Amino acid sequence: MAGPAAEDPAASDPDDPTDVRSGDVVTGDGSPVAVYLALPFGEAPEIIHGAVRPRGSILELGCGAGRITRPLIGLGHPVVAVDDSPAMLAHVTGAETVCADVFTLDLGRTFDGVVGGSHLIDEPEPARRLTLLEICRRHVADDGVVLLERYEPEWVRAPADSQGTSGPVEIEFRVVAHHGTTFDATVTYRLGDRRWTQPFTAAAVDDDELARNAAACGLVLDGWLDDRHTWARLRPTP
Repeated sequence: MAGPAAEDPAASDPDDPTDVRSGDVVTGDGSPVAVYLALPFGEAPEIIHGAVRPRGSILELGCGAGRITRPLIGLGHPVVAVDDSPAMLAHVTGAETVCADVFTLDLGRTFDGVVGGSHLIDEPEPARRLTLLEICRRHVADDGVVLLERYEPEWVRAPADSQGTSGPVEIEFRVVAHHGTTFDATVTYRLGDRRWTQPFTAAAVDDDELARNAAACGLVLDGWLDDRHTWARLRPTP
């Protein structure tokens, strides 16, 4: 999905989602930068903070515009933030940033925590899910943790159209088609007088599949960090 590009994304104000120099940029996968700047960070930073050792180093995969990065830094964690969009990374402050595809990442070092938020594990291609887990294992210390955010599997199997708000962002979700354990959908964001529609496909990854995939990559599913079982904790296999 294409969108109008800013003349100089790096010069925009990272704290102002209405800044037109970056606010109309859409990344290659259809993610509008302005929306990711405006969305609140929610409970994720505290969930992650509670699972990683105090002041432990964190590798954040798919950091976007730093919505979760900045609170993690504020909680005392040194963060290496990875994203494949320079326009998103231009807004990440306080962290070491790496512009790269998270599915091919090899930094040659390990971290106390590796975080894969934004439902990366719900990638519809099984081989890419395994690749993601291999990347996580490659970068987590032997006594560290991997933290993955997924959709609730039952919801993915029977998603329904919905609409709501998150901070100043209005969000409308529409299902386009079902394909067994995957679905195609669009999400429409409204921020002020601006509107973006982003298509995506997601897969249901239930507990058993996640545990099997993790085991194949040298990780063990070690529990859940929230009541809805959307944040999984994995540890390297002893």
